[in-house]
Amino acid sequence: MFEKSVSKMKLSDLMKATDNFSKNNIIGMGRTGTLYKALLPDGCSLMVKRLQDSQRLEKEFVSEMNTLGNVKHGNLVPLMGFCMAKKERLLVYKYMENGTLYDQLHDTEPEARSMDWPLRLKIAIGAAKGLAWLHHNCNPRIIHRNISSKCILLDKDFEPKLSDFGLARLMNPIDTHLSTFVNGEFGDLGYVAPEYPRTLVATPKGDVYSFGVVLLELITGETPTHVASAPESFKGSLVEWITDLSTTSLVQNAIDKSLLGKGFDNELTQFLKVACNCVSPTAKQRPTM
Repeated sequence: MFEKSVSKMKLSDLMKATDNFSKNNIIGMGRTGTLYKALLPDGCSLMVKRLQDSQRLEKEFVSEMNTLGNVKHGNLVPLMGFCMAKKERLLVYKYMENGTLYDQLHDTEPEARSMDWPLRLKIAIGAAKGLAWLHHNCNPRIIHRNISSKCILLDKDFEPKLSDFGLARLMNPIDTHLSTFVNGEFGDLGYVAPEYPRTLVATPKGDVYSFGVVLLELITGETPTHVASAPESFKGSLVEWITDLSTTSLVQNAIDKSLLGKGFDNELTQFLKVACNCVSPTAKQRPTM
C-alpha cells in the first residue's frame, strides 16, 4: 500500500537532478523550504521541496509521507516521493509548468502580465475546490495555514494546484492543531488572519482569510503588502487598502483596470464581494470554503 502511494528516493539522484540544488533551479522560496526544478535522466521534470528544518523523526516522517501521498484531488499538487538522509528531508512533487500564481500575476514585465478575467476566475475556483477538499473531505481534515499566491501552482493548462498542504505538521513535532508557528513565525506577510497573533490557533477560518487575500490579488492585480495604485502616502497592506475604500464606498476602484469593460463587470463586483467577506476581521463572519 505504502510503496504504491509514494516512493522513497535517493539523495544522490535528487542532487544530480537539481544540479546540487543550484540556485538557477529555484522555482520558489517559502518559510517551509525551497522548491527546485529537477530534471531526471529520462528527461522527465519534477519539483523537489527541500524542507527548512523538519523536526520529525524518521518513522514519523515516513508515516506522514504516507498520509500525504494518499491525499489526492485534482487541485492539489500530487506528492510523488520523498527522501531522508541525515538531516535532509526532501519532498518530490509532479512538475507544474506555469510556476506560481504569484509570479504569473506580479511578473515585473507588464507584457507578461496578461491574465484575462476568465483565466483568473478559473484559477480562483480551482484553488477554492482544493482548499475546500482539505477542510471538508479529508479525514483528519487538513488546515493549510500557509495559503498564499506562492503556494498555488499552475500546470501546463493553467489548472491551479495547491502545494505545501500538510507541511505545517511536518515542521512541528508537537502538533496539536494549535501550533501555527513555523520557525517561530506565522504565514507569509499580508496573508495572516488578524486573530492569529492573539490566539495562536490555526483554524479553517484563518485559511479562508488567507484565501481571501489571494482573491484580492486576483481581482486587483496588487501584491498583499504593497499597493501600487494607492496614494504614495498609503503604507498599509492590500486588505487595509480595500477596507479603507469600502468605508468610503469606493471599493470598485480597486479592480484591476485591465479587466474592466470587457463584459465581466457584474461578475467582478460579485467576486470582489466574496473576497471582502473572506477577509472580514471577525472570523465568525467569514464564509467556510
